[in-house]
Amino acid sequence: MSLTAVLALGLSLTAAVPAVACPPDRSGDRLTVIVDDGNGGLSSYDLRCGPGGGSGTHPDARGACTRLRRLGGPVGPAPEGTLCTMIYSGPQRARVRGTWDGRPVDDRYDRTNGCEADRWRRMAPVLPATPGVSPGGGTAPSPNHHVAAGGRDGDHIEAGQR
Repeated sequence: MSLTAVLALGLSLTAAVPAVACPPDRSGDRLTVIVDDGNGGLSSYDLRCGPGGGSGTHPDARGACTRLRRLGGPVGPAPEGTLCTMIYSGPQRARVRGTWDGRPVDDRYDRTNGCEADRWRRMAPVLPATPGVSPGGGTAPSPNHHVAAGGRDGDHIEAGQR
């Protein structure tokens, strides 16, 4: 069989095989959630979301992963030009970094106005539902809770950063 015939046969077989859509690879959904409670407490949690639920040091890993799947990932900023109420909801800040659905994530959250407070609320239980309370609902750190005193390089939340 000539090389041309082999190539033609290969191309015709390739064209006969239908394309199959693969579901997103959820094994790589890994996030670090850093929460500044506004009173000097800085907490850091690891969150891994796979097909079997959630794992990591986050106190409600399963609930957080379920919420993120429903949202399609972390809630992004309000669209440019959105009018937000100027209602200050508290000094709490958070940062969510890692990879979701194969894309890098580095989002910052605060409660400085109505839009930001709504983003924070929509992220519960990834972020604490009640500011000043850990994502798991308690006020004291859990045994697998890491308080970042100075933290690793980049594991801090700068005032005014988004």
